[in-house]
Amino acid sequence: MVRERVGDWRLAWRFALAGLIAGMLVTAFGYFGVINRSFDAAQDQLFPAPSADPRITLVAIDQRSNDSLGAYPWLNSYHAKVINYLASLHPKVILFDVVLDHLTFKDPENPTENTDAELTSAIKSAGNVVLVCTADDAPRPEFAAVAAAVGERGFSIPDAADSIRGVELRPKNTCPENEAQEPAFMQALRISQGISSALSINPAGTEATFGSHHIPLVGNQMLINFTKGGSPTCPYVDALNASCPHPEVITNHIVVIGTKLIDAGDVYSQAVSFPHDKSFCPAARQKCMLDNQNYGYRIMGDAISTVLSDRYIHLQPAISLYLAILLLSTVVGLFVYVLSFRNGMLLTAVILLTYFAVVVVLGQNGYLSDPLYAPIAIALAASFSLGARYVLEERERRKVEAIFGHYVDPRIARQLAASKSIDEIISRGERRDLTMLFVDIRGFTAMSEAMHAEDVLAVVQEYLEEMSALIFKWDGTIDKYVGDEIVAIWNAPVEQRDHALLALRCAYDLVNQAPALLARLAAKRLPPISWGVGINTGPAVVGNMGSKDRLQYTALGDTVNTASRFCGAAEAFTVIIGQPTFDACAEFVAVDQVPGIQLKGKSAETFRVFRVSAIRQDASSPWVPFPTEAAMSAYSAQKR
Repeated sequence: MVRERVGDWRLAWRFALAGLIAGMLVTAFGYFGVINRSFDAAQDQLFPAPSADPRITLVAIDQRSNDSLGAYPWLNSYHAKVINYLASLHPKVILFDVVLDHLTFKDPENPTENTDAELTSAIKSAGNVVLVCTADDAPRPEFAAVAAAVGERGFSIPDAADSIRGVELRPKNTCPENEAQEPAFMQALRISQGISSALSINPAGTEATFGSHHIPLVGNQMLINFTKGGSPTCPYVDALNASCPHPEVITNHIVVIGTKLIDAGDVYSQAVSFPHDKSFCPAARQKCMLDNQNYGYRIMGDAISTVLSDRYIHLQPAISLYLAILLLSTVVGLFVYVLSFRNGMLLTAVILLTYFAVVVVLGQNGYLSDPLYAPIAIALAASFSLGARYVLEERERRKVEAIFGHYVDPRIARQLAASKSIDEIISRGERRDLTMLFVDIRGFTAMSEAMHAEDVLAVVQEYLEEMSALIFKWDGTIDKYVGDEIVAIWNAPVEQRDHALLALRCAYDLVNQAPALLARLAAKRLPPISWGVGINTGPAVVGNMGSKDRLQYTALGDTVNTASRFCGAAEAFTVIIGQPTFDACAEFVAVDQVPGIQLKGKSAETFRVFRVSAIRQDASSPWVPFPTEAAMSAYSAQKR
């Protein structure tokens, strides 16, 4: 059972700090607007873009109308006929999104007609016509005087991505005729919904109250919930000829009249892209607009539908954005270190995908969150944490691997580097409970005397590689090689709570792998070998010992000596243990007492020795017999 080591929690604060620094850096980007253009462009993709509101009908001064009636602008009498026709169908309100700032006087084809008087009469007769103005252009006094209202037609300043996002509900600059100092679309809503109360904005500037509507504000503007088009439309020329194809979509509807001519200048970039139909551009140049460009009167219709349906756009507060950046970057920086590299990267990817999914879902519900800064912070935090992990640990790791690389599993060496400095490891000896394992080939000295030197080396090399790999598998530290004998330590240099059980599980594998090792020896025409294992648990002194020219990490004490004697007493493919080892893992091993073994300096009456007969995974698992018999069978088969 090979387990993947992770970082040490005691050092985790360093890597959380690395993540936090990444978050602070990205927060500074946001605070100083370093990448505002990219941020706004990314956030624009989150707009929910609902379907067009069917209660709003558009009358378009389009290319077909321009081709039929001649170059725009037209006689005011044309506007009068359109208003009269629309009024006859009883719309709730007519928003004329063209500044009526000029007079056309007499119709050359009918000199008796006063075109301006006709328009004045039509506006007055309809009684629900809203005209538009700007700070620079206003409707003629004769038209403004009879209109139901005059309102501001301008939108807010484009964002960093050059897109219109909203409209100011209290425009700073407007024409004097706009007595209410409100946008034209709000005036149209007043008339259509019978709202007489004044528009009020709270002291914080975060919400406007307009009749029963509570409109969230961002920077003194209402964000428009842009649609993807599709509103009922009647070409201006058809309204002029009193022949709109669907007059029923005018009755009891809000009607917005505006120019749909690319050369009229009423074109804006907006936050939402949508496919344009052929009527958006002249036939000679069908690619006259980008997908995120729209005509002003259509944006005016979307502003109306935003309030009419109470489908508002909310922005994530700045403090929430910065806190999310700092929190996510800190968490990612921490877990990229604590987890393995693969799991850390996987977690980072999961956090990113989850974050994007949440942002998209919130956007579809009208809550625009941060689509850019937090993901950048997450990626930077992962990079910073990995960088800090390398910078802070690599030097210690190299020192540890240089000293322990020949006799410690590399995973143990990495864990040492992550948890302790090399000075702490080798500066002094330490007394602690250890489990010592000795494994030795039975009768190898006598056997080797009859073998060629190269065969002796080949057998020993094959045996040592197999045994060492199994010791490393079970997190053991190789103390030393003494000829064909291997000495291994558990619970040093790193602490291992279940060190006795780890050694016993390793011993099981040392015996269980005997048939495979013997088969490899036979394939190389080498003689079979057998080995015994001795394990003992108890206190010993462990540390780096030796001369100034040659140091070795090793253990000293009676526990070590006793384990060696157990190994010497063990028969082929058996494991001998003492009472302390059995007591440490009695639930997991079954043993037979070995009588008659007298160890030097030990009383046979008080010092009991056991042979391990079975082992199990946990207290409820079935017993697995030790594979001594299978190993002996393989050995005997090749011995013949």
